[in-house]
Amino acid sequence: MYLSHWKLKDLPFENTPDSRFFYSSEKHQEALSRLQYLVREKKACGVLSGVYGCGKTLVLHALKKTTEPEGYKFSVVTNPRLDDLGMLRLILRGFTQHEVPANKADVLMGLQQYIENVAQDGKHSVIVVDEAHAIIHDDVFEELRLLMNLQTETRSLATLLLIGQPELRPRVEANKQLNQRVNLRFHLDAFTPEDTSSYVGHRLRIAGAQGELFAPEALRHLHKHSGGIPRWINQYAHMSLLTGFSKGASRIGPDIVEEAVASLAGTA
Repeated sequence: MYLSHWKLKDLPFENTPDSRFFYSSEKHQEALSRLQYLVREKKACGVLSGVYGCGKTLVLHALKKTTEPEGYKFSVVTNPRLDDLGMLRLILRGFTQHEVPANKADVLMGLQQYIENVAQDGKHSVIVVDEAHAIIHDDVFEELRLLMNLQTETRSLATLLLIGQPELRPRVEANKQLNQRVNLRFHLDAFTPEDTSSYVGHRLRIAGAQGELFAPEALRHLHKHSGGIPRWINQYAHMSLLTGFSKGASRIGPDIVEEAVASLAGTA
């Protein structure tokens, strides 16, 4: 597409959770550090919230990349719109990568056996529910809480991490027993203008850029239109590079960003 024009090795603004492109803004690095602490200290439960597209899933992938080599076993549920049995079966399947029983009692016994075996091997199980705000039935939260009863006298045998949009937090707080088990709460905010500028530069450098492809004023326009949300920054920056390529531009100016934004909005 435009890679050769901009002398890039990779597409820099794909909305995929590629940990190579993880940008350590102050807030994102703090989120990652706190989640690493939660997992490594084998705490019971953590809640990570943030608006749509703010980089929560990328933080999760960075967490996995840094802790899986240390022996932490992850089961990640990305579509939690399930009943309680469906959720438990998906968690067990995520751990074992095998077919799982249909009977709830058998699923629970399978989870307990897996988590205890992992602990006996000196490792630790981590259950992640992404998009947890989308959980339909409140009894799913209760089943997740009950999994945290797997513990010794000194530590939990599994860590539960709930990730979702801001409406997740009041739903967790509504389950008083679950809420009491939460060891960590963290909210990811949108980027500041300075973060947006550094984020764009970071992703371009990872993709192989040799210079500053976006003029400072263009970066200010990117921030204004995206509201500092990484997902929107990616979309507008990608379209800006495509638009600049079609025009034969050597650098992205604010006029190109405005044209790209209009194109995505269908008003160009």
